Amino acid sequence: MSGIRRFVLHSLVIAFAAATLLPFVFVVNNSLRTNAEQYHAFFGAPQSLKKVIGNLPAALRGSNATVTVEDKEGLSRQVTPREAVRLSGRVAFKGYRYAWEVIRPYMLNSLFVSLTTAAGVVILGSLTAYVLSRQRFFGSRALYYYVISTMMFPGVLTLVPSFMLVKELGLLNTYWAMILPYVAGGQVFAIFVFKSFFDGLPEELMESARLDGAGHLQLYRHIVVPLSKPILSVVAVMSILGTWNEFLWPFITNTEGKYHVIASGLYVLATSPYASNFSTLFAAYLLSSVPLLLLFVYATKPFIQGVTSGAFKA
Repeated sequence: MSGIRRFVLHSLVIAFAAATLLPFVFVVNNSLRTNAEQYHAFFGAPQSLKKVIGNLPAALRGSNATVTVEDKEGLSRQVTPREAVRLSGRVAFKGYRYAWEVIRPYMLNSLFVSLTTAAGVVILGSLTAYVLSRQRFFGSRALYYYVISTMMFPGVLTLVPSFMLVKELGLLNTYWAMILPYVAGGQVFAIFVFKSFFDGLPEELMESARLDGAGHLQLYRHIVVPLSKPILSVVAVMSILGTWNEFLWPFITNTEGKYHVIASGLYVLATSPYASNFSTLFAAYLLSSVPLLLLFVYATKPFIQGVTSGAFKA
């Protein structure tokens, strides 16, 4: 590849990456600005952050010179550069403090529901896939095809029956109203992926373990699970992403505020008095994406390993 062609290709990739990150930058910028700043200049830089950057060198030097700042009542007063940095920083990150006070219980609920669901999907899905992959019994292939055929049914088709079932079981306004349907709904994809991977594991390892007296649980625990860590991470990541971003089902099954998850909690925030403060809304949106960003950073490598190791082979 010639140098000019490589330069053009890299420039296009950088341009597309910048366009992709532009909404994220927009959210970060507006989370640090007041309503007046957003009305005055839609794409302007945060004035409070400018003051922090402007006073930071003098504050680091320990200068005793005074600068003029506005306190939380809007009154001007003379303070040291270090105090100016502190006051300007409080103004800039005020939206994050308000947002965190509101969405903290929602994020904790989402973490609990997402992690519990992922554990249930991985454990039950891998056990079922192991039985379908390694045990040959009458109707096993027909049972597997029946299970994966349910992937053709759209989720909205089962919305009302699922709600009626949860209501009859008395699970409304509980965590189980979300966890149990999520675990059940995630089994189809998990079984399909796990069985495809388990079919490729060498039978010689299983046979050697059986000769040493290992039973099915020992085979699953000491051979299948250690060899399947990449594919386990694939299913876990997909389950967490789907659960974390789900809005409709948690909203209709939990009318009590203490059971709201982050998706429905953001909707509640947008309809509360805090909605009049734009920086609080943008800060809440940004804070709600932090766990997924951390998941992306730390789970990308095992996720790619799981996909490339034959997770989706037929």
